[in-house]
Amino acid sequence: MIPLESLQHALKEWAVAVEALERGETALVVRKGGIREKAFAIPEARFLLFKSYEHQKPELIKPTYRSLIDSIPDRRDDGPVIFTSFAEVAGAYEISEPESLRAVDPYHMWTPEYAEKRFKWRPKKPLTVLVLRTYLLPEPVEVPYDESFGGCKSWIELEEPISVEGARPALNEADLGRLVNPALEALRDLEPAHVGF
Repeated sequence: MIPLESLQHALKEWAVAVEALERGETALVVRKGGIREKAFAIPEARFLLFKSYEHQKPELIKPTYRSLIDSIPDRRDDGPVIFTSFAEVAGAYEISEPESLRAVDPYHMWTPEYAEKRFKWRPKKPLTVLVLRTYLLPEPVEVPYDESFGGCKSWIELEEPISVEGARPALNEADLGRLVNPALEALRDLEPAHVGF
């Protein structure tokens, strides 16, 4: 049994998106699952944020967020993994209609063109929108790279859990509310996504 102050699952996400979550510049992540996955599923309500570097491209994110790319170290996905944060699901919803995708456009990082492209990939599967509260670890935790981390997949299960004791929220309650409440309002009529197996 993993203690509450430790986490073993990690969501693999572009490093620039993790940076935006950690800075409190966004709280939304939009996912459809990796090539190896039948669909995107959310195994836990709390998980580490695993930074991925190789597929992120400045032209796929809105201009507002592109300067964050400059703050991302020049790293590869097959090197040691450095964890600096974890997230807690504040809401999870499925998007199956183009108008729902347009409604959440102001709240995520993707360009409308890239969001539409992801939406149309595997058209029978919905996009999943995660509204996240991000917490910063007191110190970065480095984990050696393992071959199981590789490939186009959403979730990593670490061999050893990582302590998140002493983590602090990236945003206080008031700032978090200002960031997520408009997004939650836009999402409220959508089908909730299941959280936990």
